[in-house]
Amino acid sequence: MAQSTPILFNDRHILPGGRIPLRIPAGNALNTLVFAMKHGLPLGVCMADSNSQWQHTNIGTFVDIEDFTTSQEDGCLVVTARGTARFSIQTFNQQQSEMLFASVRALPRWPDCQVDDQSHPLVERLQSMFERYPELQKMHRQTEFSNLSWLCQRWLELLPLPTTEKQQLMANNSCGTTRDYLLSMMQDPH
Repeated sequence: MAQSTPILFNDRHILPGGRIPLRIPAGNALNTLVFAMKHGLPLGVCMADSNSQWQHTNIGTFVDIEDFTTSQEDGCLVVTARGTARFSIQTFNQQQSEMLFASVRALPRWPDCQVDDQSHPLVERLQSMFERYPELQKMHRQTEFSNLSWLCQRWLELLPLPTTEKQQLMANNSCGTTRDYLLSMMQDPH
């Protein structure tokens, strides 16, 4: 059954099990966040390459807001969001207050999958990224390096892939296609 969900856009994807900081500028985005929290509604986050590209987004993630702070640079609200579940977007609709809502359907969670020998480069390189960038490690206090689904979702959050490619990979019901895609990228770097 479809449900109406307030939507925020971001320049990065977040997936279940992931945590990212989201900048919430004053205006529509802040109004949407406040409305969702005030009314106890699930909040959806979608990636769009630009404001004009949101029509092409068809997969998003429900998030929980875990923490917030104010940016010292510009006073913008920054929230720590944790991805909880994926959803597919049926339709978008804009409310009178310029908030964007979408009719969404929850998607099944990617099943946990043990890392096999072939997939081990994904583990090694992500661990190396976590060591090189301590802010990643700080955001992901609980890691699941032995869970291939968790690994593939973190790679999709981190890699600078076109939105359409990420959307196609996110739409799958398991991590298999994403694993194959990531491994082919690592074997044949562009």
